Amino acid sequence: MKEKFYTIGEVSKLVNISIKALRYCDKINLFKPAYVDPQTNYRYYKDSQIHLLDLIKSLKYIGTPLEEMKEVQGLKRDDFFVFLTEQEKIVRKKIESLLEIEKIIVNAKKGLQKQKEYPAIGDVFLSYEEEIEIIQTKAEGIVPKSILNASYSKLKKFAASTEGFRNNGYGAIFPYKSYTSVDEVTYRYLFTPVLTKKQISLLMKGTEVAKIPEGNYVCITFKSVSTEDYFLNLLKLIKYVEVHQLTVTSDIYESLIHNNYAQNQKEEFLIEMRIQVTNLRTTSES
Repeated sequence: MKEKFYTIGEVSKLVNISIKALRYCDKINLFKPAYVDPQTNYRYYKDSQIHLLDLIKSLKYIGTPLEEMKEVQGLKRDDFFVFLTEQEKIVRKKIESLLEIEKIIVNAKKGLQKQKEYPAIGDVFLSYEEEIEIIQTKAEGIVPKSILNASYSKLKKFAASTEGFRNNGYGAIFPYKSYTSVDEVTYRYLFTPVLTKKQISLLMKGTEVAKIPEGNYVCITFKSVSTEDYFLNLLKLIKYVEVHQLTVTSDIYESLIHNNYAQNQKEEFLIEMRIQVTNLRTTSES
Protein backbone atom coordinates (compact mmCIF):
# COMPACT_ATOMS: atom_id res chain seq x y z
CA MET A 1 0.00 0.00 0.00
CA LYS A 2 1.39 3.35 -1.04
CA GLU A 3 2.09 5.65 1.89
CA LYS A 4 0.22 8.95 1.94
CA PHE A 5 2.05 12.28 1.84
CA TYR A 6 0.90 15.50 3.48
CA THR A 7 1.75 19.09 2.71
CA ILE A 8 3.09 21.28 5.49
CA GLY A 9 -0.30 23.02 5.67
CA GLU A 10 -2.11 19.70 6.08
CA VAL A 11 0.28 18.56 8.81
CA SER A 12 -0.18 21.90 10.57
CA LYS A 13 -3.95 21.40 10.72
CA LEU A 14 -3.70 17.70 11.49
CA VAL A 15 -1.52 18.01 14.59
CA ASN A 16 -2.27 21.64 15.51
CA ILE A 17 1.27 22.95 15.06
CA SER A 18 1.92 26.21 13.22
CA ILE A 19 3.60 26.17 9.81
CA LYS A 20 6.26 28.49 11.25
CA ALA A 21 7.03 25.95 13.99
CA LEU A 22 7.26 23.11 11.47
CA ARG A 23 9.69 25.09 9.35
CA TYR A 24 11.77 25.84 12.44
CA CYS A 25 11.82 22.13 13.39
CA ASP A 26 13.11 21.41 9.89
CA LYS A 27 15.78 24.10 10.20
CA ILE A 28 17.19 22.68 13.46
CA ASN A 29 16.90 19.06 12.24
CA LEU A 30 14.33 18.15 14.88
CA PHE A 31 11.56 17.11 12.48
CA LYS A 32 12.40 17.11 8.79
CA PRO A 33 10.03 16.48 5.89
CA ALA A 34 10.25 13.12 4.08
CA TYR A 35 10.53 14.88 0.76
CA VAL A 36 11.18 18.42 -0.51
CA ASP A 37 10.20 19.23 -4.10
CA PRO A 38 13.38 20.61 -5.73
CA GLN A 39 11.39 22.83 -8.09
CA THR A 40 8.81 24.34 -5.71
CA ASN A 41 10.70 23.76 -2.41
CA TYR A 42 7.42 22.48 -0.94
CA ARG A 43 7.76 20.17 2.05
CA TYR A 44 5.94 16.83 2.21
CA TYR A 45 5.54 14.52 5.21
CA LYS A 46 4.73 10.80 5.37
CA ASP A 47 2.05 9.11 7.48
CA SER A 48 4.70 7.25 9.43
CA GLN A 49 6.29 10.52 10.59
CA ILE A 50 3.25 12.00 12.30
CA HIS A 51 3.71 10.06 15.55
CA LEU A 52 7.06 11.87 16.04
CA LEU A 53 5.18 15.16 16.25
CA ASP A 54 3.11 13.74 19.11
CA LEU A 55 6.36 13.11 20.97
CA ILE A 56 7.70 16.59 20.18
CA LYS A 57 4.46 18.22 21.34
CA SER A 58 4.51 16.19 24.56
CA LEU A 59 8.14 17.10 25.24
CA LYS A 60 7.38 20.76 24.60
CA TYR A 61 4.40 20.57 26.96
CA ILE A 62 6.56 19.35 29.86
CA GLY A 63 9.21 22.00 29.12
CA THR A 64 11.96 19.92 27.49
CA PRO A 65 14.55 22.15 25.73
CA LEU A 66 14.72 21.75 21.95
CA GLU A 67 18.28 20.42 21.95
CA GLU A 68 17.29 17.75 24.46
CA MET A 69 14.34 16.72 22.31
CA LYS A 70 16.75 15.50 19.62
CA GLU A 71 18.41 13.17 22.13
CA VAL A 72 15.08 11.88 23.45
CA GLN A 73 13.97 10.84 19.95
CA GLY A 74 16.76 8.27 19.89
CA LEU A 75 16.14 6.77 23.34
CA LYS A 76 15.15 3.13 23.85
CA ARG A 77 12.28 2.23 26.19
CA ASP A 78 14.31 1.86 29.40
CA ASP A 79 16.28 5.05 28.78
CA PHE A 80 13.06 6.89 27.96
CA PHE A 81 11.62 5.70 31.29
CA VAL A 82 14.68 7.15 33.10
CA PHE A 83 14.25 10.43 31.19
CA LEU A 84 10.59 10.70 32.20
CA THR A 85 11.49 9.99 35.83
CA GLU A 86 13.95 12.91 35.78
CA GLN A 87 11.33 15.14 34.15
CA GLU A 88 8.89 14.17 36.89
CA LYS A 89 11.40 15.36 39.52
CA ILE A 90 11.85 18.65 37.68
CA VAL A 91 8.08 19.20 37.52
CA ARG A 92 7.70 18.43 41.25
CA LYS A 93 10.34 21.05 42.05
CA LYS A 94 8.48 23.58 39.91
CA ILE A 95 5.23 22.74 41.71
CA GLU A 96 6.92 23.22 45.10
CA SER A 97 8.31 26.53 43.92
CA LEU A 98 4.91 27.73 42.69
CA LEU A 99 3.25 26.66 45.95
CA GLU A 100 5.88 28.63 47.83
CA ILE A 101 5.23 31.68 45.65
CA GLU A 102 1.49 31.26 46.26
CA LYS A 103 2.14 31.18 50.01
CA ILE A 104 4.19 34.39 49.78
CA ILE A 105 1.36 36.13 47.91
CA VAL A 106 -1.25 34.92 50.41
CA ASN A 107 0.86 36.16 53.34
CA ALA A 108 1.40 39.51 51.63
CA LYS A 109 -2.36 39.91 51.20
CA LYS A 110 -2.91 38.97 54.85
CA GLY A 111 -0.41 41.63 55.89
CA LEU A 112 -2.12 44.29 53.80
CA GLN A 113 -5.54 43.30 55.13
CA LYS A 114 -4.23 43.48 58.67
CA GLN A 115 -2.91 46.99 58.06
CA LYS A 116 -6.36 48.05 56.82
CA GLU A 117 -7.85 46.82 60.09
CA TYR A 118 -5.41 48.58 62.40
CA PRO A 119 -7.00 50.83 65.06
CA ALA A 120 -6.27 54.54 64.99
CA ILE A 121 -2.60 55.39 64.61
CA GLY A 122 -1.02 55.78 68.04
CA ASP A 123 -3.65 53.72 69.89
CA VAL A 124 -2.59 50.65 71.88
CA PHE A 125 -4.44 47.50 70.86
CA LEU A 126 -4.43 43.77 71.55
CA SER A 127 -3.78 41.20 68.86
CA TYR A 128 -3.37 37.44 68.68
CA GLU A 129 -0.45 36.66 66.38
CA GLU A 130 0.65 33.44 64.72
CA GLU A 131 4.24 32.26 65.04
CA ILE A 132 6.61 33.95 62.61
CA GLU A 133 9.90 32.42 61.53
CA ILE A 134 12.59 35.06 61.10
CA ILE A 135 16.19 35.44 60.04
CA GLN A 136 18.05 37.62 62.51
CA THR A 137 21.47 39.19 62.82
CA LYS A 138 23.10 41.14 65.63
CA ALA A 139 22.28 44.85 65.43
CA GLU A 140 25.85 46.06 66.06
CA GLY A 141 25.20 49.61 67.20
CA ILE A 142 21.99 50.39 65.31
CA VAL A 143 19.58 52.37 67.51
CA PRO A 144 16.17 54.05 67.00
CA LYS A 145 17.83 57.30 65.91
CA SER A 146 19.18 55.36 62.92
CA ILE A 147 15.65 55.00 61.56
CA LEU A 148 15.72 58.58 60.36
CA ASN A 149 19.11 58.51 58.64
CA ALA A 150 21.19 56.50 56.19
CA SER A 151 22.89 54.33 58.81
CA TYR A 152 19.69 52.29 58.97
CA SER A 153 20.54 51.10 55.46
CA LYS A 154 22.22 47.99 56.89
CA LEU A 155 18.83 46.74 57.96
CA LYS A 156 17.29 47.58 54.58
CA LYS A 157 20.09 45.79 52.71
CA PHE A 158 19.69 42.80 55.00
CA ALA A 159 16.01 42.49 54.06
CA ALA A 160 16.63 43.24 50.38
CA SER A 161 19.04 40.30 50.14
CA THR A 162 16.09 37.92 50.54
CA GLU A 163 13.13 37.18 48.26
CA GLY A 164 9.40 37.86 48.39
CA PHE A 165 6.85 40.56 49.23
CA ARG A 166 7.62 42.29 52.51
CA ASN A 167 4.88 44.39 54.03
CA ASN A 168 6.69 44.23 57.37
CA GLY A 169 9.98 43.91 55.56
CA TYR A 170 12.42 44.27 58.37
CA GLY A 171 12.51 44.99 62.04
CA ALA A 172 14.46 45.07 65.26
CA ILE A 173 14.34 43.42 68.67
CA PHE A 174 15.16 45.12 71.96
CA PRO A 175 14.55 44.37 75.66
CA TYR A 176 11.32 45.18 77.48
CA LYS A 177 12.12 47.33 80.51
CA SER A 178 11.54 50.81 81.90
CA TYR A 179 13.13 53.51 79.80
CA THR A 180 13.75 57.14 80.75
CA SER A 181 15.32 58.21 77.44
CA VAL A 182 15.38 57.05 73.84
CA ASP A 183 19.16 56.89 74.18
CA GLU A 184 18.71 53.87 76.46
CA VAL A 185 17.06 51.86 73.67
CA THR A 186 19.61 49.55 72.10
CA TYR A 187 18.62 47.04 69.46
CA ARG A 188 19.84 43.49 70.10
CA TYR A 189 18.89 42.03 66.72
CA LEU A 190 17.72 43.03 63.28
CA PHE A 191 15.34 40.62 61.56
CA THR A 192 13.40 39.89 58.42
CA PRO A 193 10.60 37.28 58.06
CA VAL A 194 11.40 33.94 56.42
CA LEU A 195 9.42 33.76 53.19
CA THR A 196 11.01 30.84 51.34
CA LYS A 197 12.92 27.66 52.14
CA LYS A 198 15.69 28.98 49.91
CA GLN A 199 16.38 31.76 52.40
CA ILE A 200 17.10 29.23 55.14
CA SER A 201 19.34 27.11 52.94
CA LEU A 202 21.33 30.17 51.83
CA LEU A 203 21.80 31.99 55.14
CA MET A 204 24.28 34.84 55.03
CA LYS A 205 27.25 34.80 57.39
CA GLY A 206 26.33 36.13 60.83
CA THR A 207 22.62 35.32 60.50
CA GLU A 208 20.46 32.68 62.17
CA VAL A 209 16.90 31.42 62.09
CA ALA A 210 14.70 32.32 65.09
CA LYS A 211 10.98 32.65 65.86
CA ILE A 212 8.60 35.33 67.06
CA PRO A 213 6.29 33.16 69.18
CA GLU A 214 2.56 32.68 68.72
CA GLY A 215 0.40 34.34 71.34
CA ASN A 216 -1.31 37.47 72.63
CA TYR A 217 0.44 40.76 72.03
CA VAL A 218 0.02 44.35 73.12
CA CYS A 219 0.70 46.47 70.04
CA ILE A 220 0.96 50.04 68.85
CA THR A 221 1.38 51.41 65.33
CA PHE A 222 2.55 54.94 64.62
CA LYS A 223 4.24 57.23 62.15
CA SER A 224 7.70 58.09 63.37
CA VAL A 225 8.78 61.56 62.32
CA SER A 226 11.20 62.13 65.21
CA THR A 227 12.95 60.24 68.00
CA GLU A 228 10.74 62.14 70.48
CA ASP A 229 7.61 60.81 68.79
CA TYR A 230 9.14 57.33 68.70
CA PHE A 231 9.88 57.41 72.43
CA LEU A 232 6.44 58.73 73.39
CA ASN A 233 4.78 55.80 71.61
CA LEU A 234 7.15 53.33 73.23
CA LEU A 235 6.27 54.74 76.67
CA LYS A 236 2.57 54.54 75.83
CA LEU A 237 2.96 50.83 75.05
CA ILE A 238 4.92 50.13 78.24
CA LYS A 239 2.47 52.12 80.36
CA TYR A 240 -0.45 50.08 79.03
CA VAL A 241 1.28 46.87 80.12
CA GLU A 242 1.98 48.29 83.58
CA VAL A 243 -1.52 49.76 84.14
CA HIS A 244 -3.18 46.47 83.17
CA GLN A 245 -0.65 44.48 85.21
CA LEU A 246 0.18 42.18 82.35
CA THR A 247 2.99 39.63 82.44
CA VAL A 248 5.52 40.22 79.66
CA THR A 249 6.98 37.08 78.07
CA SER A 250 9.08 38.51 75.23
CA ASP A 251 11.33 41.30 74.08
CA ILE A 252 9.83 44.19 72.15
CA TYR A 253 9.48 43.41 68.44
CA GLU A 254 9.57 46.44 66.18
CA SER A 255 8.62 46.23 62.48
CA LEU A 256 8.77 48.81 59.72
CA ILE A 257 5.76 48.80 57.40
CA HIS A 258 6.12 50.48 54.01
CA ASN A 259 3.29 52.75 52.88
CA ASN A 260 4.50 53.24 49.29
CA TYR A 261 7.06 52.01 46.78
CA ALA A 262 6.91 54.89 44.30
CA GLN A 263 10.34 56.01 43.12
CA ASN A 264 9.36 59.66 42.90
CA GLN A 265 7.92 59.82 46.42
CA LYS A 266 9.63 60.11 49.76
CA GLU A 267 9.91 56.83 51.64
CA GLU A 268 6.97 56.45 54.02
CA PHE A 269 6.55 53.81 56.66
CA LEU A 270 4.78 53.01 59.89
CA ILE A 271 6.40 51.47 62.92
CA GLU A 272 4.66 48.67 64.76
CA MET A 273 5.81 47.64 68.25
CA ARG A 274 4.51 44.53 69.92
CA ILE A 275 5.10 42.77 73.25
CA GLN A 276 3.89 39.27 74.06
CA VAL A 277 1.88 39.15 77.28
CA THR A 278 -0.16 36.74 79.39
CA ASN A 279 -3.02 37.05 81.94
CA LEU A 280 -5.22 39.12 79.63
CA ARG A 281 -8.69 39.64 81.08
CA THR A 282 -10.27 40.11 77.65
CA THR A 283 -8.96 40.11 74.12
CA SER A 284 -11.06 43.17 73.25
CA GLU A 285 -9.89 45.42 76.08
CA SER A 286 -7.85 48.44 74.97
